[in-house]
Amino acid sequence: MKFFIKLNTISALYAFALFIAIELIINVSRISSLTGWEWDHVYILVAVINVLGLLLATIIFINLTKKWMVGRKNSYWSLVLWVPYFILFLSLFTVFVPFSSGVTLFPRFSLLIFGSSILFPVYIVFINVYAAPLRPDE
Repeated sequence: MKFFIKLNTISALYAFALFIAIELIINVSRISSLTGWEWDHVYILVAVINVLGLLLATIIFINLTKKWMVGRKNSYWSLVLWVPYFILFLSLFTVFVPFSSGVTLFPRFSLLIFGSSILFPVYIVFINVYAAPLRPDE
């Protein structure tokens, strides 16, 4: 049971990291209007936050995986389990913070979101392979 909780915790953290990155990308116009900054400054700030967040999240995920999932094949279930958490986070966010009708999502944002979602499982595999290599007897 402890492993199940740890696996779901790591999966939820994976989903939350991607959720934060995507929501920052989607809400550039909202951030710009709230802060009064130009869009270009907000783009740069969001890009810096996403890169720093990716580096920090990678360090945290590697440490958690090393600590909780050492040599377990079941740690690869996080490749699938992050998806329901991600959908849950997106659904809850759109319920509590609805998207304004006057704001449009630019095609380059959609491409970034799509690319991030497609490449995220590769990122999770990298974390699992690096942090918790399988033992030779498995």
